[in-house]
Amino acid sequence: MEMVDGAERLRALTDLESCLLVEAAAGTGKTSLLAGRVVMLLAHGVDPQSIAAITFTELAAGELRQRIASYLHRIIEGRIPDELRPALPSGPDAAQTEMLRAAAKRLDERPAERSIRSATTS
Repeated sequence: MEMVDGAERLRALTDLESCLLVEAAAGTGKTSLLAGRVVMLLAHGVDPQSIAAITFTELAAGELRQRIASYLHRIIEGRIPDELRPALPSGPDAAQTEMLRAAAKRLDERPAERSIRSATTS
């Protein structure tokens, strides 16, 4: 089933040079789209520390982080999430896979979380 906003979703996953604002009602896939965009940025070699993904609650931030990690690990295992299939119809190439592996390792180390905790406890 093709989504009404499929072209806009594809743009959010592939137009990585643009800064985009996503506005939509609850339950429409914003978290999946944002997680997918972060993964695509990582696949194109963007340093994870240079990516800012902003949510309104800690719960939403946690869900976003889990979704990014899930997408990364699924892609590395060769299972392309349906949400990313339009942007990666044949899967990532070898270079993208290596970039995603490196990003997954860095995400698993969680340096940003440690930095945030130390900044809020100072």
